[in-house]
Amino acid sequence: MRKGFYLLLVFLLNLTGVYAQEVTVPEPEFADQTYLLTSNTTYEMLPRETGIVKTKAGASLYLTGIGKVKTRLTLSGPAAKVSVPHGPVRLIIKAANNETDPASFINIFAFEVKGKERRALLAEAGTLSATKSKSLGQIDYNAKKYGKSSYYLVIDNLEPGEYGISLGDPDKQNEKNDMRVTTFSVK
Repeated sequence: MRKGFYLLLVFLLNLTGVYAQEVTVPEPEFADQTYLLTSNTTYEMLPRETGIVKTKAGASLYLTGIGKVKTRLTLSGPAAKVSVPHGPVRLIIKAANNETDPASFINIFAFEVKGKERRALLAEAGTLSATKSKSLGQIDYNAKKYGKSSYYLVIDNLEPGEYGISLGDPDKQNEKNDMRVTTFSVK
């Protein structure tokens, strides 16, 4: 009985040692850079793309005067340059500081692929309905502080598709990042 207990204890200690390994990658060099963790010790920097805001009215608005106008954030190309396999996505995002709740300025969202572009709905207005502004941040994640000014994010259960990360400024001093989007694909 004791021998079985000790074997079980050794097994559990070895098992927790495997899963309790810490992430040991450096922080990104500059604020607004994002690392995709490929293991606990390796990473790949995700690219940032510049989006274009496009507004388009439906055909019915031109024909009858009744319809909707949609404003979208659009990126060229049907897919991001970096893709990850299906499963948890782990990121390290450097900010100006890590004193602010990341949910207040880090928004992770899905793109719709349409032809040769990726797009996300920003706002919608109809002649018979109210204007609706949409927040890009729609995907939940778990976050904790990492290093001196970064965040470690884990996103579970992402479906295959195209995703973007919009980074605001926690100190509200730089609003030039509005159309810069960090991108990745889940296969």
